[in-house]
Amino acid sequence: MKNFSFVFVMCFIGFSVSLIHSCSKDGGTSFHSGTPSDPVITTSFIEEFKDMYTLTTTGIWITKDNSTNNNNTTNAYWSQGLVGIDKYGNPYGFPAYSYSSSKDEYAASGAYLGTTSSWLITPVLSVKNGDKISFYTRGDATGNYIDRMQVLMDKSTSPDVGDSVNSVGSFTTVLFDINAAQALNGYPTTWTKYEYAFSGISGKMNTRIAFRHYVADSGNRNGIGIDVFRFQVN
Repeated sequence: MKNFSFVFVMCFIGFSVSLIHSCSKDGGTSFHSGTPSDPVITTSFIEEFKDMYTLTTTGIWITKDNSTNNNNTTNAYWSQGLVGIDKYGNPYGFPAYSYSSSKDEYAASGAYLGTTSSWLITPVLSVKNGDKISFYTRGDATGNYIDRMQVLMDKSTSPDVGDSVNSVGSFTTVLFDINAAQALNGYPTTWTKYEYAFSGISGKMNTRIAFRHYVADSGNRNGIGIDVFRFQVN
C-alpha cells in the first residue's frame, strides 16, 4: 500500500508525539495479535477491536460514560463500530481501517445529545523511553458535525476518571487533543494515524492511556472511531 510522507511532529518537555498519514507496517518488531490479558503488559501488541464486547466485559479494556443526557438519548458509550445501509438505502457509519471478516471491526463512540465525555481505557502498560503507542482515528465524512477526542495518560495504574462530565481523575497528562477548538468538521474524516513516543522516564513506568470522546454541548456530533491500537516495545 502506498506510503505518504507527510509527518507533523510536536515536541514537549518529557515526551514527543507525531501525526502520521501512513499505511506502512512497523518492521523489526514482533507483535502479539490482540491485547494480552496480563495484569501488566510488557510485550508489543496490536489491538484491532474485532470484539469490543469481550474486550470490555472481561476488563481487558475499560469503558466509562460520564456524558450528560439532555434528551434521554445516549450512544456515546464505546462499543463495536458501525457501518451499513438503513432501510431507506442511506449509508451510516464507516468501515474499519483494517478488518479480517467484518467492516465494523473498530471501536466507536457514537452521536449524542448533550455534553459528551465517554472513556475507553487501555490495560496497564509497562513503558520505558523509546516505547511507542499509535492508533488510527476518524469521524463521519457526511454532514456538519463537531467531534473531538482527547488522548490522556495516567502515570499510575489507576483507571479513575471521576464521575462528572468534566472530570479526568488521574488522567492528567494530555498526549493529543484532536479538534480541541471543536471546529465544525474539524475532526479527521479519513483514517489518520497518531503516534506517541515515551521519553523522560527513569527506568520503567506503569501507565494507562485513555481515549476520551469529549465534546461540550455546542452542536451536533456524529461519532468517532479508533482502529489498530499499537503498543511497541523498543
